[in-house]
Amino acid sequence: ISGEMVEPELPATAAAAAEGVLSVEHVGVIGQAIKQLPAAVGPRQRAEAEEFLAEQSRDMDPSRVRVLARRLHAVLDPDGTLDEDKPTRRELIFRPDVGGMDYLRGRLDAEASATVQAALGAFAQPRPAQDGQPDTRSRSRRMADALVQLCDRTLADGELPAVGGEKPQVTVTIALDDLRSKYSDETLRRPGTGTLGTGTLGTGAAITAEAARRIACDSTVIPIILGSHSEPLDIGRATRTIPSGIRRAVVARDIGCIHPGCTAPAAWCQTHHVKHWADGGPTSLNNLVLLCHRHHWIVHHKGWQITFLKGIPHVIPPPIVDPRQQPRRNAMHDQPGLPSG
Repeated sequence: ISGEMVEPELPATAAAAAEGVLSVEHVGVIGQAIKQLPAAVGPRQRAEAEEFLAEQSRDMDPSRVRVLARRLHAVLDPDGTLDEDKPTRRELIFRPDVGGMDYLRGRLDAEASATVQAALGAFAQPRPAQDGQPDTRSRSRRMADALVQLCDRTLADGELPAVGGEKPQVTVTIALDDLRSKYSDETLRRPGTGTLGTGTLGTGAAITAEAARRIACDSTVIPIILGSHSEPLDIGRATRTIPSGIRRAVVARDIGCIHPGCTAPAAWCQTHHVKHWADGGPTSLNNLVLLCHRHHWIVHHKGWQITFLKGIPHVIPPPIVDPRQQPRRNAMHDQPGLPSG
């Protein structure tokens, strides 16, 4: 505060940084590594460790220095005195931004991280090429998609413990008229379109009416009548939009996701109303199909359509994909000896 110069906490690192051979990221990695050394490591060993990392960092990029720091921890803490403390320092924070996205920030100990990465890795593989186009998602995007898919499947299994007396669920609140409005994400982006109906997630975040329609395809619906001041006047019974018996019939016919080239089995799929039930579409076999999470999103938001030919669901791509819009069916689930339709 007084402006008096003080000695740097990391003298070797400060000297190398003053020479211009270390970046800010280098300094951050070294500082974090020294800070996280066990209390049993004395001042002399800490100074030697800092000097070693600063010297090695002159010829290494920050990611390699981070690996070297982990090895150094293992050498200085061979008995694993930090192991018992590591789980207590796990954290995962969700922070919404103004653009309708959430930031995730967290940290895990090495063992927990390996467990999470092993689970996500099963879902994060690049998808097979479709229409000659390979999977262009980055690894970070694939890992994010894998996390959502893993949680989707876990919620669908219904094996999670109850919260507040109910099974964990994603809740959406939306007016019926808004649910019937076919507003897309692209419509919301156009200026001058006026105020459009949206849904509200249980977290308080707003979603488009079309996203609410997608979620409502295979869900439990609870009708609520509100008064003039939005006070609940009557709450109806929870009703499944698709009874289990009808879903079993859809599974027997489709086997898995109906999108061409998709190998997702029925257990990974949601049941989609071709004509949405909010628009008067019947909950019947000839109005229901199986779609995995990704292709369900594509049908609702990217202009893909579904039709039935001889009782078999076919997918019609938008003109930008196929100008002729030829119906296509998924042959990946065909079983030998059975008619393909």
